[in-house]
Amino acid sequence: PQNTFSDSVDLKVDGTGFGGIGLPGDVSPESRFVRAAFSKLNSSKGTTVEEDITQFFHILGTVEQIKGVNKTGSGKEEYTVYSNCYDLNNKTLYYTTYENRQIMAVTLNKDKNGNKLVVYPFERKQIINQLN
Repeated sequence: PQNTFSDSVDLKVDGTGFGGIGLPGDVSPESRFVRAAFSKLNSSKGTTVEEDITQFFHILGTVEQIKGVNKTGSGKEEYTVYSNCYDLNNKTLYYTTYENRQIMAVTLNKDKNGNKLVVYPFERKQIINQLN
């Protein structure tokens, strides 16, 4: 990517988040890694699985890439397609997609004795809970 920070500073390319280096919260790989580590080490631990899962997705939210903010040299947009985590005790996969922010869950030990491949497609359509 082209240096869009300053013509007077020779910055080396070290990731596609290059154009924002020096701005607070830039999307370079290094900044995102440090931000995720800091968030994980300084965030509160929940008292339930649900609280821990929710906190996990908030931590990942600190390093998500948003469409249009980070473009590759070929003009394609880098963005966070999905985020996921596993509850190993309950054998459950949790995920969100770029399009659907609701946390979805798939229990992985159901149908475990079947002899057919089971596929659970991503729920990409945004689910909005209408309250009135």
